[in-house]
Amino acid sequence: MSETPEEAAVRGEFTPPPPVSSVSPPPRNSLPYVSFNQLRSFHAVALAGSVTGAAALLHVSQPTVTVQLRQLEAHYSVDLVRRTPRGVRLSELGEALYELTQRLFALEGEAVELLNSAGGTLRGRLRVGGVAPHFVMRLLSAFSQAHPAVDLSLRLDNSTSVIRSLVAQEIDVGVVGQTALDTRLYALPYSKQDIVLFCRDDHPWASREGVELAELTGQPLVMREQGSTCRLTLERALQEREVTPHIALEVVREGVRDAVVAGFGVGVTTESEFVPDQRTRMLRILDADLFTEAFTVCLRHRRNLSVTRAFMKTAEECFERQ
Repeated sequence: MSETPEEAAVRGEFTPPPPVSSVSPPPRNSLPYVSFNQLRSFHAVALAGSVTGAAALLHVSQPTVTVQLRQLEAHYSVDLVRRTPRGVRLSELGEALYELTQRLFALEGEAVELLNSAGGTLRGRLRVGGVAPHFVMRLLSAFSQAHPAVDLSLRLDNSTSVIRSLVAQEIDVGVVGQTALDTRLYALPYSKQDIVLFCRDDHPWASREGVELAELTGQPLVMREQGSTCRLTLERALQEREVTPHIALEVVREGVRDAVVAGFGVGVTTESEFVPDQRTRMLRILDADLFTEAFTVCLRHRRNLSVTRAFMKTAEECFERQ
C-alpha cells in the first residue's frame, strides 16, 4: 500500500506543494483574510507618523514594524506609505486604509473592554489629559469611586496640547477649555469659570474691587503661554475694545502667581484657579463678562468604548450637579 503524503512528510521525504499565490481570491464561503499584525503595524505607523513611534506604541522592535509593513505592501503589490527624511507619509491608498483601520481598532478596543468588563465590573485603563488639577480631580475622583477597577493616568498641559494628544490617541479623554480645534471631537460641557485679574498687595489697584478693560492699556500683564484658553479669551476681548496691553512675562500656569509677587505686573487667571494669598489681591473685570468653559472631550469614533463612555457619563453627571 502506498503511503500518504502525510506519512512521507513525517519521514522528511515529502516536499509540500508551493503555497497558493498570495493574490489568489479566497475560496467561496470563506472569510476574507488579512494579517491582523500587519494591519496593526500599518495603523501604528499611520498614527505615530514614524516607524520609531509605531514600535514604541506596539512595544516591539523597529525591524518588526518595518518587516510587517513591507509584507503587507508586498502581499497586495501596493504602496501604503512613502518614506521621507522627516518620517513617513501615507499614500492616497494608505489614507483610505487608515480610515478603515481607525474603525477596526476602535472595535478591537470595544471587544477588549467588553471581555474585561464581563461580570458587571468595568475594567481596563483610561488615559486622561487635563488643563489643570482642580478641573480634573473632582471628575477623576467621582469616576474612580464608581469604577474602582479601571486604572487611571493623568497628563496635564494646556488645551491645545491636550487636544493634540487626544487626536494622536496618546490619551483617551480630555478636560479642556476649548473644543473648536478639531471637528473629530465629541464634547460635553463640564464647568464654567470667570476670568479675573490679580495684583501684588502694594500695587495701586490693590484696594479696588476691579478694573475696566480700557485700564489695561499699556499695563504690564503676566500672561499664560500660547494655547491657554484664558489668555485667548482675554486677548479677543481686548482686541475688540482696541486695548493694547504690555505683556511683561509669558509663563505656564504654575508660574503666574510667583511672577506677580515678583513684581512683573498684573496676572490673568480664572476665579477657580486664583489662590488667596496675603501678598496678592483679586480684581474683577467690571465692564465685560469674560469666562472660560471646560469641556470633557473624546474622539467621536471612540466615544462608544465602554470605559470612555462611562467617563463621559460621569462628566455629564458632575456638570448637572453644579
